[in-house]
Amino acid sequence: MEETNQDGKPLSEEERTGHSGQEYSASAGTNSLRERLKIRRGLGLRITSSIAGLMLAAVAIAIGGLYWAAGKTDQSAIRFERGLLRNALEVERERVAKEIESFAIDDATYLHAHVNVDRSWVQYRIARRLMASADDSLVALLGPDGRLRQLSANGAYSHLTMDSPVLAESLARMADKVQSAFQRAVTTDGSGRLTFAPDYRKHVHAIYEAAFEIVNGRLAIVTVMAVAPATDMMQLAAGAPSAIVNVRGIDKAGLRQIGNINRLTELRFVAGTDFDSMPASTLPLYNGASRLIGYLAWSPSRHGTSMLDEASPMMVLAMLVLLILGVGVLRHTHVSTVRLAFSEALARHRALHDDLSQLPNRALFTRRLSEALETARTQGRPVGVIYVDLDYFKEVNDTLGHHAGDELIKAVARRLQGAIGNGDLVSRISGDEFTLIINGRASRGAIIDVCREIQAAFAHPFEIDDQMLHSSCSMGLVIADGDAHTPAELLRRADIALYRAKAEGRSRYVLFEESMGDEIRLSQQLERELRRALEEDQFELFYQPQVSADGLTTVGVEALIRWRHPEKGLLTPQHFMSVVERSDLIWQIGAWVIRTACRDGHAWPDLSIAVNVSPAQIRHPDFARVLHRILLEESFDPRRLEVEVTESVVMDQIEATARIFENLHHIGVRIALDDFGTGYSSLSYLRRFAFDKFKIDRSFITSVETEAEAAAIVHTLVALADALRMKVTAEGIETEGQHRFLQASGCDQLQGYLFSRPVPAAEITRRLEEERKMPEACDTELARSFG
Repeated sequence: MEETNQDGKPLSEEERTGHSGQEYSASAGTNSLRERLKIRRGLGLRITSSIAGLMLAAVAIAIGGLYWAAGKTDQSAIRFERGLLRNALEVERERVAKEIESFAIDDATYLHAHVNVDRSWVQYRIARRLMASADDSLVALLGPDGRLRQLSANGAYSHLTMDSPVLAESLARMADKVQSAFQRAVTTDGSGRLTFAPDYRKHVHAIYEAAFEIVNGRLAIVTVMAVAPATDMMQLAAGAPSAIVNVRGIDKAGLRQIGNINRLTELRFVAGTDFDSMPASTLPLYNGASRLIGYLAWSPSRHGTSMLDEASPMMVLAMLVLLILGVGVLRHTHVSTVRLAFSEALARHRALHDDLSQLPNRALFTRRLSEALETARTQGRPVGVIYVDLDYFKEVNDTLGHHAGDELIKAVARRLQGAIGNGDLVSRISGDEFTLIINGRASRGAIIDVCREIQAAFAHPFEIDDQMLHSSCSMGLVIADGDAHTPAELLRRADIALYRAKAEGRSRYVLFEESMGDEIRLSQQLERELRRALEEDQFELFYQPQVSADGLTTVGVEALIRWRHPEKGLLTPQHFMSVVERSDLIWQIGAWVIRTACRDGHAWPDLSIAVNVSPAQIRHPDFARVLHRILLEESFDPRRLEVEVTESVVMDQIEATARIFENLHHIGVRIALDDFGTGYSSLSYLRRFAFDKFKIDRSFITSVETEAEAAAIVHTLVALADALRMKVTAEGIETEGQHRFLQASGCDQLQGYLFSRPVPAAEITRRLEEERKMPEACDTELARSFG
């Protein structure tokens, strides 16, 4: 998000970075911070108000949510109770039907109530017994044609009860359904005899219909059940069956009993068809003709409302506590705004600036260069990029110490700022390398003049630790005259010009010319060939053994990439790695090296595998994750993998590198510092980054037999490794004298042409087999000697 000032306009460069283009000013940074604090105070008030509103909204939502939850709980309880009541009524209907079934499904009943109707038998054997089950009961016999054949009643019912049009309609509908269902239950056996085959899976085997009805102004259960034989001894007659009708009144006591069983309070029947006026805790009842006759109502259990009533005092107390906490949070938020603004400004500054020189870093430089190029295309003015590299900076570190080197970097930063004008930018992108954006000049000559001004600035000595130090710089200059160049391309061209300046003797500047583009074209051609090589699997891995101090046992190997070029033959990394590291190929080829080394390493389970990782590769944010995925996919023990990095890795983006190393250690991978003593790192870095091993550079090993100073340095490095509990490997060993010296010095591992050149994987396998045979041969020779 773009930063704005109090007027709502974008912040200028001075306001954003705290310094002008000409010199870094502490007071300017303080003024910028003060302005930012004012902005943040206004922002803090808005944040405080927003938080207060959010808290009030949260309290309102919480209260509303509690009432909503209570209502939902009450509704859920009503639905549950309605289900209980529905099941209870079904049980009651089945209970009555089961009682009637004992009379309806019977051979004697089928004979006397259907085949040869005997009214007196029906009266005494069926009607009286059924009427004894209820105070208000009516028992009738319907013929196959639906006509009334027999009727008995007691209590509030009489023969006139059947004259009710509503009851008659219900009985007619129910009788039709029973006869239809009965016909479906009748089957024919092999002899053509009709058989009654009910569904024995049901609780009631008989064919029946049951419904509620208002009879004589009261609620009743009306049951119509078909008469059928119980055994095969009674022949089933063709045609419709006769049916037994039973009407049983349900009084308040019966409803109360159903309510008590199902824990329904005040269960009652309400006649009527006005559903809208009924409360939620009701169950509609329909008669046999599917007409609404009324409702069963009860007093519902309001668990949610009861819970809310009980929780109300605690809710009030909780809101008071929240109010007090809210006031405290708002006060703390307001007080913390200034601190947050300062921390944010400091964090933003650190993210875009170099820690040592306080100059913009590579990220901010790239952003400003993109903006300058866009402005140049609009205004038609040239933009210059100067790549500055200090000459012989390593000697300053080696002779005067890293503190002096750091002080020189700071002094150079001030000199460079003094040589530029408003609208220009100086940044530090690596150890002793600076880049400048020269913007707003009217001509190319004015941009070139800046290089002369920088040379003039370096003509005066630097005062470092009370010493006068003379230093010079090499510069590569590229000028963009409105061409569509990217920041990366311009920096690349400036880098080419810088290398030309160094090749011509240093302490000078070189302007990039199109004739130098041949180098770019060759580089691009080589990059295309490298991409084809990756696709066609032209890369190979050679391995150089790392042996024990006595030189007899191979303890590890270092993986070294080779390119089998179809025309130029086998190429070493010196011929192509510079192009790889400047392109995105470093990420793909680096992953290929690690994966191939893991696959080859399965053949040597006792050896560690070392792979070289470039700064561009290890600084990739996904490096640790991708490395871990490769180890899992290849089933390779991470403790056997050793990642070798150079000292330049730890110089830039120290915090980010520390996090990457921490992730690698968490995976289990070991980290080795390659070419120790040739870069810019200090002993503090050696401890901070917790290396597992460092490798003594071959430049020290070459002179140990002839120079006392080189021998003393190697002794010191081995002692340092022992003090830090680190392993140490000496590389570049070519003579027996060097071997004996390093073995006596206590070096852990040795590596060099004396033991083996880099060889293919198959040679490593043969070497290990020969090492395994040597003890056996020695044992055989001893056995012969003492035979």
